[in-house]
Amino acid sequence: MSNLLRIIMMSSSSNFNTIRYSSTIPNEVLEQLDIFRNELEKAYFSKVLLRVIEHSNGTIELGIEIQSNFWLAESIRYYNDHNWLKEKTNHSAFRVQQFYNSFSKLRRNSPVSIDLSEFSLYLLDTALIISKIAPNSIVNQLEEILSTVLTNMDNLVAENLELPTEIYLPLFQENNASTNHHALEKSYFRLWGLYYESEEDPVIYDVNTNTNFKRDLFLVNHIDIMENL
Repeated sequence: MSNLLRIIMMSSSSNFNTIRYSSTIPNEVLEQLDIFRNELEKAYFSKVLLRVIEHSNGTIELGIEIQSNFWLAESIRYYNDHNWLKEKTNHSAFRVQQFYNSFSKLRRNSPVSIDLSEFSLYLLDTALIISKIAPNSIVNQLEEILSTVLTNMDNLVAENLELPTEIYLPLFQENNASTNHHALEKSYFRLWGLYYESEEDPVIYDVNTNTNFKRDLFLVNHIDIMENL
């Protein structure tokens, strides 16, 4: 059975009941993950859930879910004021600097290599799901991704003034992608998948042309991509 299939949610009696993980994760790693999770919750006034998506060969692929109490309109306002996803008392700080600081500390203090496989931000009226496409791709691009999504939100509102309930990125036009790291990371800013309650099928958003259309596209499979690097 794969590590992914063995991932379990521990019972409420566990010290790590907000971390989903397999039985193979060392306790010292769980302790560092819990410190990381607590720091994010305090910094961003949000509920944070961590998922160990894969654990093999001394490497952990981590999924992060941030459940925010903000509506999208509030998030855009805070973001434009340089005060979003960070401690409200430190107005000069980089928008996601606390996240980077905490993640760097997690990496330093863990006996295994850790990378982000998925980053999900759940607001009260929409959700953003970012998938890994290359080593460190989410960490390298997170600030620019958040900025690009928020500045494009006006274009994502449907004609009936409906917001997408979910935004997935990146997407590809065919079930294969360039294996060049730089080209891969640029794909975060090309095609996104949008889900609306009023639409039966997903809608594709082209970031470069600010247009929506429907076509068979593929969610990124970063495991297949990295096997060819």
